[in-house]
Amino acid sequence: MIRQLFPHEDKVYETLLITSSNLTPVGVRRKNNCLFFRIFEGKSYRDLLRNTEAIIQIIPDAEFLVSIAFNIFPRIEFSPSKEVRIRRIKGYPWIEGYVECKKIVVVDSLGKSKALDCVFEPVYVGTVKAIPTPISRADNALLELGVLASRLLVGYSKGSSETEKLKLKVRELYRLYKKLGGRSDIAEEIYMLAMRGSDGE
Repeated sequence: MIRQLFPHEDKVYETLLITSSNLTPVGVRRKNNCLFFRIFEGKSYRDLLRNTEAIIQIIPDAEFLVSIAFNIFPRIEFSPSKEVRIRRIKGYPWIEGYVECKKIVVVDSLGKSKALDCVFEPVYVGTVKAIPTPISRADNALLELGVLASRLLVGYSKGSSETEKLKLKVRELYRLYKKLGGRSDIAEEIYMLAMRGSDGE
């Protein structure tokens, strides 16, 4: 079932990671029957150091994922899981499992950051009936906007010289999102947050 949900090895799939006290979007790669991801310092990072139980959910809703990344929580209904003590979000496929993590330090254009390289070993896969929807180019742009806006906020906190370049990329992605028919209030809120300290558009 894992191979059906994530058919291509080493391809990055955007998912939702649920830990004992937090929800956060995370890109995962499948290798054999395990999922691999990296999580930076924060609530989920601390949760995984204390409790190896986790859930990965497939959420085919870019606005939902991005809103959670920026702590703009939509109305969420939880349900109990089968094999772990963490609750899942009702209505979406989910994978329960245990995570093995290795502490690392990531050095990139924004400076040094603490992170965990993680291996998620599934123990239960839950499926739901859902009506398939076509891929939206606007949703793809929104996901990338969320990723870059997150990096920009990290850049602000670190006083990085990369912030101006990231602002430019965020502006370009927001324009593309609107051009492709994106109309989300959450996207506008994230854009304005990312553009703090500039005139914005």
